[in-house]
Amino acid sequence: MIKEVYRILQSAGISRKTKILCAISGGIDSTVMLHVLHELDLYCVVAHCNFHLRGEDSNRDQKFVKELAAKFEYKFISQEFDTKSYAKANGVSIQMAARDLRYEFFHNAAEKNNCQYIALAHNSDDQVETVLTNLIRGTGIRGLTGMDFVKNKLLRPILSVSREKIEEYANENYIEYCTDITNNQTKYSRNKLRHKVIPLLEEINTAAKENILRSVNYLSDTELIMKDFVNYVYNKSVFFKGQNGVIELNVLEKYAAKETLLFEILLKLDIPKNLAAEAISLIDAQTGKYCEFLNIRILKNRDNIIVNKKYDSNEVSVSIPDIDALSLMEQLNYKAAIIDCNNNYKINKDTHVAGLDLDKLKFPLTIRNWNDGDRFKPFGMNNFKKLSDFFTDLKLSSFEKDQVLVFISGDDICWVSSLRIDNRFKITDQTKTVLEISKK
Repeated sequence: MIKEVYRILQSAGISRKTKILCAISGGIDSTVMLHVLHELDLYCVVAHCNFHLRGEDSNRDQKFVKELAAKFEYKFISQEFDTKSYAKANGVSIQMAARDLRYEFFHNAAEKNNCQYIALAHNSDDQVETVLTNLIRGTGIRGLTGMDFVKNKLLRPILSVSREKIEEYANENYIEYCTDITNNQTKYSRNKLRHKVIPLLEEINTAAKENILRSVNYLSDTELIMKDFVNYVYNKSVFFKGQNGVIELNVLEKYAAKETLLFEILLKLDIPKNLAAEAISLIDAQTGKYCEFLNIRILKNRDNIIVNKKYDSNEVSVSIPDIDALSLMEQLNYKAAIIDCNNNYKINKDTHVAGLDLDKLKFPLTIRNWNDGDRFKPFGMNNFKKLSDFFTDLKLSSFEKDQVLVFISGDDICWVSSLRIDNRFKITDQTKTVLEISKK
């Protein structure tokens, strides 16, 4: 075991100078892990959580770990939790509450104590249980690759060691540890796998656990291959338009498993898994269909999937009563300037800037979201056109339409922001004063 753990630490670039926060419960796995790390002369800080779920046994474990840390001359830090109250307040199970609390504590403690890694005592049997749990949940290839030896700050030094080997090491080296009787109860799903499902699998094939772990290695390699391919397709199919990510479906159509590719690409765009899974249905949906979660909206638009992670459909309505109140535009990130045409004013061709004949404007000037019935006379045209038709001609997506604001002079649209001014308010040879509005 010493050699195996040393090999893992060496492959991770961990030396005696590397400061490690060791998560020690007092059970056999974490206690043996600490003994092994001490044997290898690692720089350790011992951290313990008391969840107060097992009465005096919880306090016994805390006392045991504290004494063990003192024996090895390691710094000891601990945290006590009212786990049941936390679970009730957050609407989660006791197991999830304990998990959330301990990981938050470990990360905070590691930061405060300048520890580069947090050592967790998961073993190869835990790996098998994790893979089976993920298989039941349908997590896909990621779940079937199990836990990593090293990931970010998390380090699992004994992940390749079986529970049987850990027990042998403890017996051979007369290592004392605490026993958690709840580990033998089968009311928790992991314990059911440990005490019922896995023994049944071993009746079918005595090498069941070894074969599952071998499959984990194969699948880990397969995941690496898949990641490379997803990156390749991502670079071929994704581009950005403003704040929106655009995925070209006609590119995905060229490859097998387009649904899986879309799911993986959405994950690369930092979309939550549940929303990414739901968005797969958009591949064959009609234009305009979407799914959303919090401030994220994923939309089908013709041959594209458009991702907006800052979607905001809030209504906008700002009224500017007179020319002296033009500064009110600034709350919507617009700025206004009054310019005398005698200064040889040159029309700005940037669509984010509108040059309007001030004498043709009527106050109050209103800035609001566009409505379905809105119409205007686009610059260069003498006839009215519905905004909805105008947007269709420009091939705007639903996201882009939702973000459009219009400037209203009296009852008439004078500017469809960042797209086109109304022909009735254009600058001519007779224009004396220009109101120039620009988007910041």
